[in-house]
Amino acid sequence: MLIEASATPDALLVLLVGAAILLAVALRHACEWLKIPPLVGYILIGIGLSSLDGIAYSLRPPVLSAFELLAALGLVALLFRVGLGSDPRRLLGKLPSASLIWIVSVAFSGLVGYFAARWAGFELLPALVAGTALTATSIGVSMPPWQDAGVLRSDSGSLVLDIAELDDISGVVLMALLLSLIPTLTAGAGIEWGEAARVGLQLLASLTLFTAGCWLFAHWLEPPLARFLAARERSPARMLIVMAIGSLIASLAGLMGFSLAVGALFAGLVFSKAPRRIRQDRAYMVLYDFLTPFFFIGIGLKLEPAALGGALEAGIVLLVAAVAGKLIGTVLPALWAAPQGSALPIGLSMVPRAEIAMVIVDQAGRYGTAVVPPELYGAMTLVTLATCAATPAIVARQLARSSIRR
Repeated sequence: MLIEASATPDALLVLLVGAAILLAVALRHACEWLKIPPLVGYILIGIGLSSLDGIAYSLRPPVLSAFELLAALGLVALLFRVGLGSDPRRLLGKLPSASLIWIVSVAFSGLVGYFAARWAGFELLPALVAGTALTATSIGVSMPPWQDAGVLRSDSGSLVLDIAELDDISGVVLMALLLSLIPTLTAGAGIEWGEAARVGLQLLASLTLFTAGCWLFAHWLEPPLARFLAARERSPARMLIVMAIGSLIASLAGLMGFSLAVGALFAGLVFSKAPRRIRQDRAYMVLYDFLTPFFFIGIGLKLEPAALGGALEAGIVLLVAAVAGKLIGTVLPALWAAPQGSALPIGLSMVPRAEIAMVIVDQAGRYGTAVVPPELYGAMTLVTLATCAATPAIVARQLARSSIRR
């Protein structure tokens, strides 16, 4: 055994957290040099930990629980930043131009993902999870090639950003709907449409109430709070207060029957209008850089190494569905709604599946292997690794050939 069972959990936790942080920093630099997203390296750290029998044995149960807590905090930090970087009023203003591409892309990629999962042999619930996960793209993976090419501020670049943000937000909302339906679907032999409609309406009412509460907070309480923090508090205290309030909002969503991911996204949206000195506070970036790797490490840690071999065939099927679903579902409407010559770069930019897709799989996986079997978890992890590793270079090459200008 690599680590003696008599080692205290506290010492083992500190050892593994320290080692994980050092590996995360090293792999982040390596991934940047290779021009691939750092999350690829973070997931590989988790897979590496789970593949070491001695460490995996010693991780149970207290140390593994601590890693799960760090992963949950990483999830909140990740979705909080997605919401914080969004501008609801700007998105509403861009909705007429981006909505056609967004709706067709989400619907088509979701359907292709669902039927591909069924064809790969998964039952109804796992296929619904796969279809829902494949509706979302990744802003973090899609944007750097546009930024490096100097065309992120062009009409086409702005459209990509709008569609990607809408994809992420709709993915989280669809996840909330799926999670609310899972208990009903697991209780019977199939879909009871009347019960599903009732649960859906109940979710819609709860989500409307939660959204209204967040809007009231953002409209009446956030502006004076932001002014107070900007005037009276210095970094890092002001950002710690914002993060604490965001954590409370995220936990409230969890208590209302949603997930932490939904609450964290809405919490970020609440503070998205805060002054730049708060939204871009360096203290938050330190917390973000510390916590978010643990979410992806947790994904790899939950992956059973033995399941990777069995997930390879399903992973290839879902990878084809992930590429075809977003590429076709985005390019076709973009030929009509996007600036000339930008349809293919926009479609390729929607292919990566990263944080939101794996958040959906991770949250659904809490309901057990009947909802997310190890093979599906492994297959979606392979989809994430493949699309995130390959897409940025392809998008960069396509942008260099396109007629898109600043």
